[in-house]
Amino acid sequence: MTRHVREDLTTSVSNVQATALLLGIGAFALRVIVEFGIEPMSWRLSFMPAFAVYAAGAVTALAVPLLAFTRLCPRPRPAPRALLLAMDHGRPAFVTPTSPWMVGPFVIMLMFLAGNGLATERAPDGEVSISAAGWVQTFVTVAVIFTVAGWTLFRGPRVELRPGGLLVRTVRTRLVRWESVLASGPPAPVEKPRQISILVRRRPPDYGAFVVRIMHRWLAVDAAFLAGAIRHYVDNPQHRADIGTRQELDRLVTVLDL
Repeated sequence: MTRHVREDLTTSVSNVQATALLLGIGAFALRVIVEFGIEPMSWRLSFMPAFAVYAAGAVTALAVPLLAFTRLCPRPRPAPRALLLAMDHGRPAFVTPTSPWMVGPFVIMLMFLAGNGLATERAPDGEVSISAAGWVQTFVTVAVIFTVAGWTLFRGPRVELRPGGLLVRTVRTRLVRWESVLASGPPAPVEKPRQISILVRRRPPDYGAFVVRIMHRWLAVDAAFLAGAIRHYVDNPQHRADIGTRQELDRLVTVLDL
């Protein structure tokens, strides 16, 4: 794999992240339109027509950004057989970024739901407004939801191969030292695998082992490629010190593609 391929992956991930973010903001804007435009219109109707109008508006406001994301950002087939160099040169690593193709729809839906946090009030004449106190509540609610969406998109699940070990980040972050990984690293995933399982030795004075699971569907990498990279550094400790360099990445890819 050439440097050009890795740069293409970096560009693709960045472009899909930006697209998901913009469509998420669009979904939020459409939800606001539903709140201030379509919902007051439905109040003039009887229950069933009013519900139908409101539901149609809300479903459309969410469906349009999701469909646009699906058309603009199709998932790469096959999955990328690539790792990226860490941007932090003080902490060298090979990184599998969060797959924006997987988390993108979730981020769009989350930002759409932020529209439910609008602290609106209905006046007797049917006008919808937000009071001064309501603006504070609205700002806090929307800011929290947008922060969660942004973290998921840009700082979500990932795996880092470091000279000292393997960092796995999901809801929690776990660092597994290479020496603790048993059985030559994870087995190669079977067809349509759901996860990569790593058997890790417990630290003394504890005995036994535990399993660390990597949900690779949320990562922008081919599962077999990632499992092979982990096995390689478990079995070849002499190469660990060079992790994080471009030369080592080129050598690793050459070995795994043989």
